[in-house]
Amino acid sequence: MAMMKGTVFAASFLCTVCAFAPSIPNRAFTAGGASSTTTTSLDAIKAGFGSSNLESCWYAAEAAVNAAREPLGDSKPSIAFVSFTAERDVDEVLDCLGSLLGEDTPIHGLTSSGAVLTPGGSIAKGLGVLLLSSDDTNAFVTAYDAEDGSAAVAALEEKMKERPQAIFMSATPGAEEAIVNTLAETFPDVPVFGGTAADDDLSGQWKVLTNGKASGTGVSLVGIGSSVQFGASMEGPYTLPDKASVVEATKTEGRRVFEIDGIPAADYFYDLLGEEVEEQYKNGGLVLPQTAQKPIGIKKPLQGLVNKFEYITAHLAAFGGEEKYVDFFVPVPEGSKLVMMESGDGPSTGYGEAMVGALERAKLSMGEESEPKAGLMVFCGGMAIAVGDKLDSGIATVAPGIGFPLMGMTCFGEQGPLSVSGKNVQRNLSTGFVLFG
Repeated sequence: MAMMKGTVFAASFLCTVCAFAPSIPNRAFTAGGASSTTTTSLDAIKAGFGSSNLESCWYAAEAAVNAAREPLGDSKPSIAFVSFTAERDVDEVLDCLGSLLGEDTPIHGLTSSGAVLTPGGSIAKGLGVLLLSSDDTNAFVTAYDAEDGSAAVAALEEKMKERPQAIFMSATPGAEEAIVNTLAETFPDVPVFGGTAADDDLSGQWKVLTNGKASGTGVSLVGIGSSVQFGASMEGPYTLPDKASVVEATKTEGRRVFEIDGIPAADYFYDLLGEEVEEQYKNGGLVLPQTAQKPIGIKKPLQGLVNKFEYITAHLAAFGGEEKYVDFFVPVPEGSKLVMMESGDGPSTGYGEAMVGALERAKLSMGEESEPKAGLMVFCGGMAIAVGDKLDSGIATVAPGIGFPLMGMTCFGEQGPLSVSGKNVQRNLSTGFVLFG
């Protein structure tokens, strides 16, 4: 049965991607629900991507790895970026990957919510593998710890033979801002991009992983060496309303807000959101679907500029019931100015134009002489909730600009530098690309 389902998937996936064939050169397909994208190596980097939705862990991993390995030829993978949906048995996946890749191929992985993303669309129950190969042993340096983010950062610092030009991180919900801050102290002015591990139902089944190990509380890091042509973006595609109402978070603790303008935070947001959150307002509970199209912007003044701001986009996650607090998926410092932003037609179009803009900005950041040979896409799980079945429409909009192996993950938090100040932050309701050349 697994093989039959995978074969059907391969046929439908092929038809989907054929529409973009002029913009996706050298795309090869493998039977059994796997796909591969090839590129021509301009320098030392070679890359390949494979994916599968076969039910059998072994067959899915084998199909994905084989498809990803084919473009590398005889070159040894320098790193394997891996993502799969949380319903798969993580220990079984790690055993399969260990057998297929060998113990000497470093793995950086995280679970994705609902699907793995590819240029051909989202793959429910998917498993994806992106392999990169470089002659430079310092091109991709990994570090991992099952519990202690500081230990992972220290390990990365010890292993790097040079200052990284950028760092890609994957953490678990709640740990991100501490890791971002530790990275800023250890690697000042180094941009940090990343996505938080996710599951399908907020039940805590998310995992980050490395070779033979996985954790629901850990962190996995990748330092990007100077030999790699690199570009990235991370942005929240929202605008301010014409008459933005700005309020102050007058009492907070971490991600929990107790008071807005001196009144209970739950009262304020209930008045703002109305009856769709009435049950959670009274009894407490998650409100992610109700607030996915209503991002909250945390205003950050730009140093040296009068009345100029940039915004960290935040997702209102839950009401605290009788205690009248609310929780976000980002820290909200006491005294922060907050404003509800507008998502426009993003949800109804699958945020396709936002994806296009994020990809173009990532390409521009590589420089005019550089071409991406591989990439990662980070897409917020809240945005996936907002778009629903329009997600594939959004991917179809950006797909013509992707002519290289790419793996996307749906995450429960995103990390990246703010566009003006460059400060690395934890954020929500964002999308971005990380490109390698």
